[in-house]
Amino acid sequence: MSEKKQMAKELLTVNDIRFHNKVNILTDIVKSSDVTRNELALRNQISIMTVKHIVDELLQNGLIEERTFRAAVGRKPMALNLAEYYGNIVCINLTCFGEISYIIYSLKQCVLEQKKIVFRADPKAYQEHLCDAMEQIKNSLGKLTTRTVGIAVFVPSAYYEEQDILNPDLITELKGLHIKKLFVDVFGLENVLVIHDTYAAAMSEYENMDSNHDSQFYLYCGDGVGGCFIHKGNAVYGDDLVAGEVGKMILAYDKKRKKTETLEERLSVPGIMKRIREGFPDMEFEAALDAYEQGEITIREIFDDALDTIARVLYNLIWVYNPTRIVIDSCYKKYGSLIKEHAERFFEEFQNSDISVRVQFTEAQYDEYHMMRGCMNLVLKKWIEQAVMFSAC
Repeated sequence: MSEKKQMAKELLTVNDIRFHNKVNILTDIVKSSDVTRNELALRNQISIMTVKHIVDELLQNGLIEERTFRAAVGRKPMALNLAEYYGNIVCINLTCFGEISYIIYSLKQCVLEQKKIVFRADPKAYQEHLCDAMEQIKNSLGKLTTRTVGIAVFVPSAYYEEQDILNPDLITELKGLHIKKLFVDVFGLENVLVIHDTYAAAMSEYENMDSNHDSQFYLYCGDGVGGCFIHKGNAVYGDDLVAGEVGKMILAYDKKRKKTETLEERLSVPGIMKRIREGFPDMEFEAALDAYEQGEITIREIFDDALDTIARVLYNLIWVYNPTRIVIDSCYKKYGSLIKEHAERFFEEFQNSDISVRVQFTEAQYDEYHMMRGCMNLVLKKWIEQAVMFSAC
């Protein structure tokens, strides 16, 4: 390697380290209150002089501020905080066809406002409802004294960032809609992330899992069926971002009628209810779960067929992904519990095979609002990185 190339490589490495240190220091200041330079040096295992240079740069660019440490006795050190006009982050849930919900977080993760907007599920009017919801959010933000630094929008299917389009299989009205551009234009912000809801939920579970596990398969069964495999902190999507769309698996195919049955059709709440309402036209899903527990024969047959199917699918997925943990989630907690218990019993039957199958099953710990918080953290991380890059200019 030439001396010139070696110097360029070393310079890049120094810049990378400095960028990393700046991101870590600004992150600590954002998440803490009244932090000192000495504390930042200890937390990040860097010299006090390095901290001084970074802090001076952040102060100069107006990202942080300093004041006398309120709790100090005797000599009063200077405490560092994020500048008061920063900020808030909006998380918007577009995964349910008949409603749009949102949460506005402070950068300290405090909920400033949360709201659910319910509307009539009219496909022709969905985009109108979306525009109305964005106006309500703008009005809410206008009442706050802090600056909005980012928006997270989570959606019910694969999102293709380069084309800025969403797979519209669950909400057809979103077909062809450039979601990110729409939010950037309406809110005047570049820091807009469009996130698959399954990924957001899976990451919320993964980030709080036992440290002995380094891989996880997350399965969600609700209005749709989806999954996400995470290995060492990275989600596996595949070339066309469809890895994990397990609901599209074909279970049966009628050649003559050219008709398929997918896992989603058999396992999702609408799929199960379609079969149940053939005999019980007025029954709701929660009542069907109660009837299953009480032993109603027809309903037990329908549920057991679905539960047997997903147990086999999860067993087969073990041989593809080999996760150390499988997380089962559903909008109906009782349904998630049934899937978990049924799968565990199924797996126990194969523990004495030549190759043992060892995996831990857990139910999801976090609800919709924890998923939004996971999205909030992703947006916050991106804003911090952008702020650090800007401060270096």
